[in-house]
Amino acid sequence: MPRWPNSGERSIVSKLAFAVVISLLAGIALAMWFVGDELQETGLAGSGGDRVFQEARGLEDRLLQLEQVLAEERQARMALEDTLAQLFEDFERLEGAEGRAAAERRAEEQGQREARATEPAMLQIGAEWLRSYQEQRVGALVNGGFSEDEARSLLRQESEAAYKALQVAWEAQRNGEYVAPISTANNPQSILRAEIGDDAYARFLEAQGQPTSFAITQVMSGSPGNNVGIQAGDNIVSYNGERIFNGVELRERTLQGNPGEDVVIEIERNGTLMQLTIPRGPIGITGTGANLRSTYWWGG
Repeated sequence: MPRWPNSGERSIVSKLAFAVVISLLAGIALAMWFVGDELQETGLAGSGGDRVFQEARGLEDRLLQLEQVLAEERQARMALEDTLAQLFEDFERLEGAEGRAAAERRAEEQGQREARATEPAMLQIGAEWLRSYQEQRVGALVNGGFSEDEARSLLRQESEAAYKALQVAWEAQRNGEYVAPISTANNPQSILRAEIGDDAYARFLEAQGQPTSFAITQVMSGSPGNNVGIQAGDNIVSYNGERIFNGVELRERTLQGNPGEDVVIEIERNGTLMQLTIPRGPIGITGTGANLRSTYWWGG
């Protein structure tokens, strides 16, 4: 079904139609001028044969010229009609492109409205998940042998330790002191361990599926660890009489005391505890231990 032009298109069409009408009127006026001149000359002529013959030849020439003018007018009208049709096609293409763009804008706006509408629901889901996760941790500690009161108390102490770690880092920064990002000094788990003791902390880790020793994955050739017989798969339980739960603690213990002095490390190999003597310093091993939970994640 043909589309009715809008106001802008009707303005252009009106101008083109006016131009066509003016052209046709000009052609008709020109034709009347030719015929009028010819009739006037014919009425003033005498009755002589030669005169009539010449007038007839003149009229024929005028008629031929008139036909040519009318033909040119028809060609001009056809050209204008073709131009008008092309303009309509262009308008339809533009309208289609504008319609698609408008539809895309509407779809984008609808998507933004839906996203804004779902934000509160997503925040509510996140809050419920966090509450559920904390209850799951309480349940894990209870299954690990703690009472419910003990479990909740431990989690509260962990949260308080996280805030203390934040204070340590903040005060150090204000005083221009450097505190390593991975350090027991500003780590919540290290603070919690110091408050509840090694045995309770080991139970706390076990209840959550955390390792309670440092598992060795590689021993470097030519290192002190290799020289005293440490093997991949061994677990370091203590260093110089202090429990080791992760690699950060082991590294800090090696930095204490006098370099090169003999220290005793306790390792567990296939369920058997062994003691080895090694000089204080880098051992030359890599491995994994209990996770040092981030201050910002466990920050209470």
